[in-house]
Amino acid sequence: MVTGVVVCHGNLAQELSNTVARILGPVEALYTLSNEDCSPQQLYELLSGVMSEAGDDPVFFLVDLRGGSCWTTARMLSRDYPHIKVITGVNIPMLVSFLTKRTQLSPDELAAVLVEDASRGIGVD
Repeated sequence: MVTGVVVCHGNLAQELSNTVARILGPVEALYTLSNEDCSPQQLYELLSGVMSEAGDDPVFFLVDLRGGSCWTTARMLSRDYPHIKVITGVNIPMLVSFLTKRTQLSPDELAAVLVEDASRGIGVD
């Protein structure tokens, strides 16, 4: 199974996870991490710990802001682990899509669908 790691500033990752759990019920293999009060090295170590638990399974880092410290740290880690994908702009539609489709699609297909589904959740009415 593809492991998901939501990495965001402040409490955003935990709140997104809580919201999705209220929609879908309990979820497994979804971690939440914050960069709050973490140096880049400390965040790298936290992310590395998740990688140890995931083993050789694919891991998706779903981060809030491209170019931010969460993204930068996840990208650094992805150089050492070829089975990591880093996707930015995490939102509720992306997480729902991830949790409901991760067993049905290949990692490359899933990444493309997540970007599409996350974008579809943004609009003006």
